[in-house]
Amino acid sequence: MRKRDSPPGDIRQSKPEEFGEQPLSQAEKALVDRAYALFTFYNDELREEHEAMRAARMMRQLQQEERSLTAPVTSTLNSCIDNVIADQIDNMPEAVMVPEREETAQSAEEMSDVVSYALYQAGFRGTYQTLMEDAAVTGTGIAQVFWDDDLEDGDGMINVLAWHPEDFYPDPTQENIQDGRACFKVTHTTVAWVEEHYPHARGYVRADPNNDDTDYSLQNIAEGDESVMLLEFWYRRYDADKRRYMVHMAQLAGHALLYSTELGFGGAGKTEYKDGVYAHGRYPFVLYKYRSVWRKPFGTGLVHDYYGTQNMIDRCLKYIDDNARESSVQRHFIRRGSGVNPEDVADMRRTIIEWEGNDIREAIQTVQASPLNGQVYQAMNYLVDSMKQDCGQNQFSRGEGGLGVTAAAAIQALQEAGGKTTRWHTEQFKNAFREMVEQMLWVLSDYLDAERKFRIVGGWDSSGNMKDKLVQLIAPMRDNGRLPKPAYTVRVQVQKNNPLQVQADNEFLLQVAQICGQAGQALPPESVIRLMEGYRTKSSVLRMVEQNSAQQALIAQMQQQIEQLTNQNTGMQAVIGEYKNMLATPAQLEAKQQEADYNPMLQATKDADNG
Repeated sequence: MRKRDSPPGDIRQSKPEEFGEQPLSQAEKALVDRAYALFTFYNDELREEHEAMRAARMMRQLQQEERSLTAPVTSTLNSCIDNVIADQIDNMPEAVMVPEREETAQSAEEMSDVVSYALYQAGFRGTYQTLMEDAAVTGTGIAQVFWDDDLEDGDGMINVLAWHPEDFYPDPTQENIQDGRACFKVTHTTVAWVEEHYPHARGYVRADPNNDDTDYSLQNIAEGDESVMLLEFWYRRYDADKRRYMVHMAQLAGHALLYSTELGFGGAGKTEYKDGVYAHGRYPFVLYKYRSVWRKPFGTGLVHDYYGTQNMIDRCLKYIDDNARESSVQRHFIRRGSGVNPEDVADMRRTIIEWEGNDIREAIQTVQASPLNGQVYQAMNYLVDSMKQDCGQNQFSRGEGGLGVTAAAAIQALQEAGGKTTRWHTEQFKNAFREMVEQMLWVLSDYLDAERKFRIVGGWDSSGNMKDKLVQLIAPMRDNGRLPKPAYTVRVQVQKNNPLQVQADNEFLLQVAQICGQAGQALPPESVIRLMEGYRTKSSVLRMVEQNSAQQALIAQMQQQIEQLTNQNTGMQAVIGEYKNMLATPAQLEAKQQEADYNPMLQATKDADNG
């Protein structure tokens, strides 16, 4: 499975004239023919969308088609895109597993930690930025969820990859790619690279023809090498007996078969993927669409909305630049035979020019370009401001001032207007993120080995020690080839980490601490400070308050027990004091009484003996 673009191969190991027919079975030939027939159809039908994406990329790079060769282009649209991406990074989603049954409550909490750990190990924060930029620019960000055998020191782990939509070909007849016949990932590489990584296909890989439809010709290809497209072909097979779909994957390049999970070709085991690559039976791709398009697999982005507006702004800037250039040059009209030397007039170093005649204005006239109509400036400024307002990135949403607004209520209203658009797109991206996490749960349940354990370390406990959690996940058993659905509901919450939100969270936290103090249940300072350091939600603050209340109740119970023991101790001390005030203990008194009774008898005996 292709995870990232690789550099072209170094040395080609076959010669172009050595190409022959690859020895394949009838099923393998049918797979190759079907793959290339579908890809040709997809490529033709998606050509318009892909061209629009490439034009959007060019505008993102300030290289739009209508760019003037003399005047600079404005970056207004680029600035709006940057702010849209920043807003979504501030609203980055986080997955929380909600148990569907009481007995899965503990595992749901553990699975939340595992998903968070997996996303961190996969570098999802950087991946999410790429997805958001692709969505804002081209209209669609594509995330691939797959099991990566190279992670966790070879033990394997879930991974998430961002794939640019220009190199992705879903079924153009379906709006939801999961309903399509197949989808393709394309990598533009060289024949040498394919032969190095798939030696069993050496000599059978033909170079692709260079044309405008499929050519992203690689630069600096080694001499004697040729470019080729590596196709990763994902397709579905329906099992009528089990009444479910199975997803398989094949890799092809230059009409040569490189790998097939269904047919066990190229190193895949014959029975390793008998139930498909993934048990969920879905394509491992999730589309983050900026704005959905009816009956189209791809969405549209910010560039699609304001492509014409940005071009108009650039034209107005060109008019201003042209007028400035013309105004900076004075043109002189000299009548022939007037006696004025044109070279002397053109030489700006000469301060004195002699001529014979009366009024110089009869012989020479200087003309300068008239000032540009002010409507051009107004139109350009209007388009710039309207673009910011319409896309939700007005000056106040961007943290700027201006627009002649000074009232706090009006500023807040403008900020809220920009926030509405951001929240709407955030909800769309949250839905895609939820679908992606659900696929992660499926793949984790599908590929985890029995009794696989994770040691997740992070945060500190109340004693200041590092928290260490050992999570053991047991993969569920398949029933008739079908993997049971993970017993969790994915709830997506937003991590608000922009400065204003952090300030609001801290103020809320201080208010909670004040309320608890007034109620006689003061929060520990270290708990309040610890919550200020990270992301907080109402549930996390409530959990801290509940833990503090439980600790306060335990302390009150212990104080009551201490008070009871103290009272008992006081009573015992009183009894002991009374005994100490007496001359002797009861045993000693009884002994003395017996001695007193015995002494008269002893004295009488002695007197009788003496007598």
